[in-house]
Amino acid sequence: MALRVLDERYAYLLTAMAHRGESLGLAPSKLVGIGVHTIILDTVAYAELCARFNGGHFLHHVPKVDMRNDGSVMKTARFVAADGWEVDLSL
Repeated sequence: MALRVLDERYAYLLTAMAHRGESLGLAPSKLVGIGVHTIILDTVAYAELCARFNGGHFLHHVPKVDMRNDGSVMKTARFVAADGWEVDLSL
């Protein structure tokens, strides 16, 4: 399970980086969000990820206070899949 979450976090983050500045309102699921937070908290690794895959720009964390049932997670899954990543919908 942990490896699946970690794989999905990279798919999410790299998709978000590929669409930087497009204001797409991407949002990971709760489980994928946990994976995202694990890399963000390792600031050196996260800075290296941003440098390598985000043109040197730091992708800032913009948390939502409440998880809404507004379809944003499924919309995000479609964007991730469209960017060529395999999406684990069970997460």
